[in-house]
Amino acid sequence: MVRAFVDSGVLIAAFRGEPEIREGAFVILSHPNLEFWYSPLLRLEVTLKPAHHRRKAELAFYEEYFSHANCFRNLDRMFETGGREAMHHGIAVVDALHVGAAYLSGCAALFTTEKPTKPIFRTRLVKVVSISTARAAQQSLHRLLVD
Repeated sequence: MVRAFVDSGVLIAAFRGEPEIREGAFVILSHPNLEFWYSPLLRLEVTLKPAHHRRKAELAFYEEYFSHANCFRNLDRMFETGGREAMHHGIAVVDALHVGAAYLSGCAALFTTEKPTKPIFRTRLVKVVSISTARAAQQSLHRLLVD
C-alpha cells in the first residue's frame, strides 16, 4: 500500500466537480493500492459548508471518505512543518498545512486539483500531483506506484 493525501479540491471535485476532473478524482479515490490520510483541518475544510447548508448527500459523501481514511492528528507538528514550508516556498497557509500533514504521515504523494504553477508544487517534502483529468490522474498514479 502507498500512503496518499488528497486535498479538499480532490474531494470536492469527486462530489460536484466537472465531469473530467470528477473522473480524475475517482481514479485516485478508488485505487485499491492507496492508503488515504487526512488532517482534522482537511475534514473541517470540506465538511463545514455542507453541514452548515444542510447538504446531507454531500456531507455523507465526505464522511464516508473520512471513515475509511487515517487521520494525522498532531497539529503542533503539522503547523511547525507546514509553517516552514509556507515561509520558505510562499505556499498558501492551508496548502502548507496539508503538505506538513502529508509529509509527517509518511505519504508518498499529495493529490490536488491545483495547477502545477502554484507554490504548493515547490515543496520537496512530499510529491505534489495535479489531477486535472482522468488521464492525468491515471498517469501520475502509475508513475507513483511504479517508482
